[in-house]
Amino acid sequence: MPGEQSDPLNEKSTVAHSLSRPATSLIPHRISFRAGLAVFLLAGLLLLQFSRGSYLLIHTLTELSSIVLLTAVFLIGWNTRRLVSNQFFVILATGFLVTGAVDLLHTLTFKGMHILPFADANTATQLWLVARTLNTAALLCAIFSLGRQELCSAIGWLCGFLACGMALIVLIWPLGVFPTCLVEGKGLTSFKVNYEYALIGALCLAAGLLHRQRRYLNRYIVALLFCSIGAEIISEMMFTLYVDAYGWMNFVGHYFKLGSAMLVYFALVEGTLYSPFATLFRDMGQSYEELNRELRRRVVAEKQREGAHQEIALLYRLSRAMHSTLNLDELAHLALSAATGADAGRFERAMLFTVNKRTGMLQGMLGVSRETAGLVLPSGENQLVWEHLHLDEQGRAAQRTSPFNQQVVKQRLPLDRHDNALARAFLEKQVVLVPRPDEEPPGGRQLAEALALGPYACAPLSGRDQVMGILLVDNPASGLEISAARKRFLELFASQAGSALDNAGLVKRLEMAHDNLKDVQEQLIHGEKMAVLGEMAAQVAHELRNPLVSIGGFARRLARQELADPQANEYAGIIAREVRRMEEMLGNILSFSKKQLVCLENCSIGELLHEVFDLETEHYQRQNIELVSELAAGLPQIVGDCRQLRQVFLNMMINARQVMNDGGVLTVRASVGNLRGDKAVVVEIEDTGGGISPIAMRNIFNPFFSTFAKGTGLGLSISHRIIAHHHGEIEVINGEKGARFIVSLPLVQPGAMMIDRADQEQVN
Repeated sequence: MPGEQSDPLNEKSTVAHSLSRPATSLIPHRISFRAGLAVFLLAGLLLLQFSRGSYLLIHTLTELSSIVLLTAVFLIGWNTRRLVSNQFFVILATGFLVTGAVDLLHTLTFKGMHILPFADANTATQLWLVARTLNTAALLCAIFSLGRQELCSAIGWLCGFLACGMALIVLIWPLGVFPTCLVEGKGLTSFKVNYEYALIGALCLAAGLLHRQRRYLNRYIVALLFCSIGAEIISEMMFTLYVDAYGWMNFVGHYFKLGSAMLVYFALVEGTLYSPFATLFRDMGQSYEELNRELRRRVVAEKQREGAHQEIALLYRLSRAMHSTLNLDELAHLALSAATGADAGRFERAMLFTVNKRTGMLQGMLGVSRETAGLVLPSGENQLVWEHLHLDEQGRAAQRTSPFNQQVVKQRLPLDRHDNALARAFLEKQVVLVPRPDEEPPGGRQLAEALALGPYACAPLSGRDQVMGILLVDNPASGLEISAARKRFLELFASQAGSALDNAGLVKRLEMAHDNLKDVQEQLIHGEKMAVLGEMAAQVAHELRNPLVSIGGFARRLARQELADPQANEYAGIIAREVRRMEEMLGNILSFSKKQLVCLENCSIGELLHEVFDLETEHYQRQNIELVSELAAGLPQIVGDCRQLRQVFLNMMINARQVMNDGGVLTVRASVGNLRGDKAVVVEIEDTGGGISPIAMRNIFNPFFSTFAKGTGLGLSISHRIIAHHHGEIEVINGEKGARFIVSLPLVQPGAMMIDRADQEQVN
């Protein structure tokens, strides 16, 4: 029909068939398989009947017929070698010609012929093995050549088979070194029988090779060759069983050998005369198919290169976008949105998990789906839009408040490679594919159920020296598994995202270091100011102390006298109390400003705390404060300044008492703990005064900072300095009902017995 495409192979086959018929009009038409089998069996029965009268005659006729057929095979194959490009027929032709020549010698030397004087029954049997060897070798070489380039010229094959045949004949005569095959009156030797089995094995190998290479020949020729090899195998099997050269098994073997030669003849006629052009066009068709396969392979390779180019361009665009911001929050939203965007990574969902170093758990940080990715990513392929990306805070907020993200941030997984794929990706630092989430270990199955995961992959976000998180991507809607190509893209994408996160983290650490340096600088400036102020305060306190002593003494003396005016006694008492308070304040200032000496000795923390309890008991009873003592038994002694440590605990308990004017509970605990890897005594003082405000918490140990109207603000500052001189630590935290001060003191102090403040600062 017009417009339809034709099949060139079929057209060529049709033309070949029409061209070959006139040229082969004198060749008999094909007979059916059943008819041929019937004729073959009938001829065999007739020859077997005739062989009873003269077996030698029947043997000679059978062999001569086989030789004629092999010669015809050679003539047909040799004269059509330029018509058929396939070497198969040429190899069969040359090999069978030499085989026929050796079969002729076998016929002339057969028992009873008496033509060659040196020949006997053993010689004929030896020549039989040589002929069968050449026949089998010709079949193997011909089948092996199918589908391959020309191995050798036709003359080369002919010379090669002739050389092999002559070399084997020379071994029989005149050299006489060929092993004995038949002993008159005893039968076949073991060499002859084993050699026949070896030939049968070689024929089976030829059949296997023919089945493998059958596409290079039409089915009719292949069927003929299979039948020929089968007949040859039966023939060789018969020649392992006979004892007498005139026996019926010998006849059956020769007869099937004749049938094998006839089948090869028909195969050669079919391939070179009946359908030579079909054979030629079959080779051309196979070349055409190979060309098509190569073209398809090249098309696939071109598509792969094009896909790789697009993938590289996409990764470059995403990398530029991710490196355009150094804000960790913006970068996390951008990376997950890029992994799920329709114009970007094209995964359906992406999740970010990080490791909590304190708890050792993987926890969800952010989850973005394809629906929410567009809130952050630009649309389209415009390169400039991606290079100058402006992340919208509203879009990020919408992603954080999405139901999917709310589910992700609730997830907690142990960092155990045997529990979930995220831990495996984190610990092994490589992408882990999970095609079937329901077959994962318990932790992985729970995660899959909680987030309705489809086939997913976990990729580590690796920086220079650490893994900063795990990127999990999946396809729950489509259920598509992540292929090898998508895995390679994910590896490259995760590498770019990890590098960007590492850079952002480095900038964040630099900013924190800069802020810390600013804080240290401010503290140094503040310290210098406080040092100057301390020296000034010490001088002023020293100058004021002498007149205050006089004022306080006279005020107390007046208060003890009975004055005429009652108010005068009251005024004198007020003056005495205020002078006492001023003296206490000046004492604290002098104590804070002057250098402190630490006199080390063995101290019992339990005894120190009981001394402080005795000093404060009256005040606690007056203010309705319950004192709870939880001191561990057998507390070890520490090396320190007992007087200064007593002052520390007294200051803390006074502060606790002052915040509980309306009563409360003061709990004091002491136990053995650790400080920087060494054993220490830990003392906790906890009140129920409502806690400390964040502003006060930041300044609680600063000098002259106080939350009390009558306080000097030096008590905790002095306590902090004393604990530092003892190489300990003091920490304050807010509990459920109040503040808790935690003092940790090492059991043994490093350094000398006497350490002043200047020396201590040099050590630190």
